[in-house]
Amino acid sequence: MNTKLLLPVKDIIVNQPFGVNYVDFYKGLGLDGHNGIDFKAKIGCPVYATHNGIVSWAGKDGDGGIGVSIVSTMSGNGYKTINYHLSKALVNKGELVEAGQEIGLAGNTGKYTTGAHLHFGLKEIHNGDTINYDNGYKGAIDPSQYFKKDWDKSNAYHRYDRPREYWAEFKMRFKNPWLHKQLNNRGCIYKIYDNEFINALVYGGWDFNSVINPAMYDIWGWSKKNEYENGKRNFQ
Repeated sequence: MNTKLLLPVKDIIVNQPFGVNYVDFYKGLGLDGHNGIDFKAKIGCPVYATHNGIVSWAGKDGDGGIGVSIVSTMSGNGYKTINYHLSKALVNKGELVEAGQEIGLAGNTGKYTTGAHLHFGLKEIHNGDTINYDNGYKGAIDPSQYFKKDWDKSNAYHRYDRPREYWAEFKMRFKNPWLHKQLNNRGCIYKIYDNEFINALVYGGWDFNSVINPAMYDIWGWSKKNEYENGKRNFQ
């Protein structure tokens, strides 16, 4: 399969990757593991089409709740993406959609869910039918290989061009001796966050204590300080 997919939600944290099988849950469903990627998303969070195509299904599915499926071509050859556990579908079967178009709102509908999130799945199809259905995941394949590079990093990571990463570290370490000392004393934290940490401090406007607080990561990782203070909220 030769394609590139956009991301289905704006802010990215993976709750559960493809292929895992915690406490044998998926074996009970006849699967080798999780047949998609679960993205963190609060109820009402916009969900976007990851590619151009036609809506092959939109509505309720007993186990997956409300969902939207989109096929890449009208011929039924290519691939299909699946979006489950929505609170609302914003498109209808047969509708043409474009990549980046809002197609639904995230939710917590369906049988197999433990909290609000988006289950995103990908399957290759031929004449409208899933191929390799017996691959252990009922034909599903790992979508992560079709997303952009470093797709699972925070907004703080992506906010600035990579060549500026070194300039950011220079500014942080050598123009702020106190912060340089703090980072040396807490090297393990710096190594964990890498340039996310630096970007939040240098370009995001966050203070050191906020950034080293694990409870603040969902905030500073996806918003600048002034954005947050002006009302921006992530994952919704």
